[in-house]
Amino acid sequence: MSKRIFVVDDEPKIGNLFSNVLERDGYEVDAFVNPRSLVEALEENSEEPDVVVADMMMPEMDGVELMETLQERELDVPFIIMTAHSSVQTAVEAMRQGAFHYLEKPVNLEEMRALLQKAIELYGAQQELKQIKTEKQKQYPIGGILGKSDPIVEVRETVETLCDAANTTVLLTGETGTGKNLTAKTLHYNSPRAEKSFTDIDCASLPDNLLEAELFGYEEGAFTDARDSKEGLIEVADGGTLFLDEIDSMSLALQAKLLSFLESREFRRLGGVEDKTADVRILCATNADLEQSVQEGGFRKDLFFRINVVNVKLPPLRRMGDDVLLIGKQIVSEFNQEFGNEIKGFTDSAKEKLLNHTWPGNVRELRNVIERAMIFVEGDRIGADDLTLAPPSRLDNQQPLAGDGFRFSLGRTLEEVEKAYIRRTLETRTNDSYADIADDLGISKKTLWDKRKRYNLDELVDR
Repeated sequence: MSKRIFVVDDEPKIGNLFSNVLERDGYEVDAFVNPRSLVEALEENSEEPDVVVADMMMPEMDGVELMETLQERELDVPFIIMTAHSSVQTAVEAMRQGAFHYLEKPVNLEEMRALLQKAIELYGAQQELKQIKTEKQKQYPIGGILGKSDPIVEVRETVETLCDAANTTVLLTGETGTGKNLTAKTLHYNSPRAEKSFTDIDCASLPDNLLEAELFGYEEGAFTDARDSKEGLIEVADGGTLFLDEIDSMSLALQAKLLSFLESREFRRLGGVEDKTADVRILCATNADLEQSVQEGGFRKDLFFRINVVNVKLPPLRRMGDDVLLIGKQIVSEFNQEFGNEIKGFTDSAKEKLLNHTWPGNVRELRNVIERAMIFVEGDRIGADDLTLAPPSRLDNQQPLAGDGFRFSLGRTLEEVEKAYIRRTLETRTNDSYADIADDLGISKKTLWDKRKRYNLDELVDR
């Protein structure tokens, strides 16, 4: 599809020249002898241009005034100023106000062609990013943090405020499955940083040396397998957001490096000597009690204060009352689209069952329960018998489970009991994910990893 160029110059021969040259290049050109006629054409629902090229000095309205008028009308296209040599400084000032670039008169036609192509390419890329932003905002709206209960209303209001505070570090806390990842994405995609990248990493999923390399990047030869230089996630997220999940799993040494970056916005790649900078918003999340970790020496106090600028506490589902049904209804709607079903909702007995459950796995557990029900349900409503819930012995989210019948004799040390307990868990839950096992044990994946190594239990895990 050919691109449309609007040319505005009070000298008709300039418009004629541009039309003749650019139409041969495949552009559509509309030439105007004064800015008012361009504005009137837009008001008459004329097709919008892809680029506007306007003379700086014109009677009634100069080029900058025309640009401001179009900006007020929300015409978001590249604006190129034409100017005589004596007015170049004015054109540069126009660029500070939003002009894409300027052309010095007499116009070099090849320079004009190159500048138009560059403007169209960059504008196309910007429009694509804006489209992605719009789609992500639809996918992660602030209203997508569902609930009418006081705790979740407070979360939603706080998130709405924080979206505009695009440089503020935020700590998201709450039990597993309460929606910390969803909240982080909502914060990003409704902020001024939304057109840049959202990058996330689970700090518990990698050994410490690999986590450092992932965050800060490395130079060629920094370690044995570093055959090439690589950007870290901090560089990748420049201009956007970096989400550090399970930050409590990070070692004290790496915490110190993260703190240094947060305070200076400078860092070095592994093996590097050059200081780099990055403009990135940091969001952190944990299901641990960081204040207790600070007291026990497992988390740096100075880093805790640095990331705890604003603490958004995600409430557990059991404290959200009837919101269980509201969220459940939304989940049913989502799975209807995915599965091609037409499930209308829940029976009264199913609603009662949902309300009486204490949801140790929170919204994640609710989603899994509803997904299973919708696969096997035979009618158009989910009944109580369709809902497979965790047994009462598993309702406490903080109680680890090792399977039925775990026993130990008195007189054994706590270390021996712990080893046996973890061994039994790994032996009996071979089909469960490593992350779920760690959650049910009440520890992070990194802690489970460390204990597995300590007790020589590697042979029990092939995950």
